Amino acid sequence: MNDMPHELAVGDVYFSPTLPVFSLALVATWLTIKILNKLRLSRYIMFPSLTFLTLMTVYMLLMNTYWIRI
Repeated sequence: MNDMPHELAVGDVYFSPTLPVFSLALVATWLTIKILNKLRLSRYIMFPSLTFLTLMTVYMLLMNTYWIRI
């Protein structure tokens, strides 16, 4: 049997594990983009929106692998 829960409980409300993973990946991506803009490294990126989606996907995959299983 899988000992990982299929949903996360906050009080009496059950959430899908996708919700916190998506939210944390979004925040981490925003912070990464802010850092890239501060360091002026974003000028080397040709497609910023595609880079945002790619970073978010990478963060979601890393969180799925090492922290919360979706």
